Amino acid sequence: MPPNAQYDLLPRSSLDLDSADEFKDKPRHRYRRDVFALARKARRACRIACRPVYILLGVAIFLLWQVTFNAAYTNPAPFSIPPDESVFVAANIIDGDLITGPWGKSLVDFVQLVGKDRVFVSIYGGPADSLEELDRMLECETALVSEKYQPLDMDTIPRTKLPTGESMIKRIAYLAEVRNKALEPLKYLPTKFSKVLFINDVFFSAEDAARLLWGTNVDENGKSKYKAACATDFVTSWKFYDTFATRDAEGYSIGVPIYPWFANKGDAISRKDVLAGKDAVRVKSCWGGMTAFDARYLQRDFSGFSIGAGKPSNSENKAPARDAGDVSKPTIPLRFRSEPEPFWDSSECCLIHADIMALPRLPDYPKPSSEWDTGIFMNPYVRVSYDEKTQNRINFTKRFEQLFAIPQAIINHFAHMPVYNMRRAEIEGEDIQDRLWISSQNTTSNLGRREIVGAQLGNDYWENKGHYVDFNRTATRGAYCGVRQLLVMKEGKLEKGEGNWNNLLNELPPLGL
Repeated sequence: MPPNAQYDLLPRSSLDLDSADEFKDKPRHRYRRDVFALARKARRACRIACRPVYILLGVAIFLLWQVTFNAAYTNPAPFSIPPDESVFVAANIIDGDLITGPWGKSLVDFVQLVGKDRVFVSIYGGPADSLEELDRMLECETALVSEKYQPLDMDTIPRTKLPTGESMIKRIAYLAEVRNKALEPLKYLPTKFSKVLFINDVFFSAEDAARLLWGTNVDENGKSKYKAACATDFVTSWKFYDTFATRDAEGYSIGVPIYPWFANKGDAISRKDVLAGKDAVRVKSCWGGMTAFDARYLQRDFSGFSIGAGKPSNSENKAPARDAGDVSKPTIPLRFRSEPEPFWDSSECCLIHADIMALPRLPDYPKPSSEWDTGIFMNPYVRVSYDEKTQNRINFTKRFEQLFAIPQAIINHFAHMPVYNMRRAEIEGEDIQDRLWISSQNTTSNLGRREIVGAQLGNDYWENKGHYVDFNRTATRGAYCGVRQLLVMKEGKLEKGEGNWNNLLNELPPLGL
């Protein structure tokens, strides 16, 4: 090193630097440091947030919000009972404890709410002593008839001819006649009723019954407008019950029976109405444990509405047996009926809505707001159930049911709901190519006595019993109501404790033969 070499002294502080920026971080290094710092903060925050106590706190806050601000069907609109309308209440109920207990007390409350001079109660079915006690409780006019003393005449009920040649009474045909018995006073009563209210053996409140009648699809003048309106019924506080009679606005059966009940199929009109919180969910059919009808469809003509109107008949005259194969055009007054075809069952509670829709629009009924406005509505604000415990829990469950919507849609997809119905879109009178089962000659049926079901019987078995042929059939009214099954009544003397009907699922030959 040269002896005379000179070097600058090292700076002792930043003040000795020529430039204040000489030792500052490069921009790239500063950015990387900031990212790392943010990542460390995020990781620390995640560790804190993921602690069980904070998870529970978050869930609690969410549920509180759900219960307080996002509950479904908890704030119904007010309604009023018109002072000039009267109600015909019809019921088929056999449980004596219900008749004199919760059901009867709710009915008494309803009569007091509406006015004893504006309600007529007709019941067909229950024990005579229970009906007599209820009659003493009610202060309105009544027709309470015990099935024990006035049993149905089985010879007057439509019969269905099976491919074996046997003639049997479908269970649905029997149930239709039971419901019609409750409507019999409408044949002779001089009163022009405004509404008919059918009530099943359910737990209900007087206010809910009134809401269904006068708080469904209310117009700007405060009047309810519908052809029929149904409650919603539940077998548990969260599980919808009446899947057999319910069809959405496009004729699809419902999806998984949890809120919002209907499937996301087609235009999903009914599902969207439920999610929107409407008190008039558009459907093609429903029952829901309690159903209100515009009485003009079910009583004789009082006002010139004479579309196929029939003359009043004497209820004491024995009606002739009817041919189940002849389903004529609907006439006023309508009555419940069954589907005559063997191996195809439709709920009587669905078919009556199909008959209502087949009639021309009533003179004062508003024009349909859309092609999906059938005049048949379901009101989810009105909920009934089949036991007291369930009824007490329904209001609590309503506060959480909005949470079911997404899971229900996912389950519908994987469960292939709604169930496929080959006749859903059929139009009455259409010629339909179908297959008809022809039984082998001299083959007798063993209806209802085999202990195995059709799915367990191989093709060889059925090939020895008969065969299918192609044929053209005419589409019937309400084809969307049906399912492929056969329920028939047992006739003759029954053994003690024996049920009065058979499910002949094992008599259904597979369609693929």
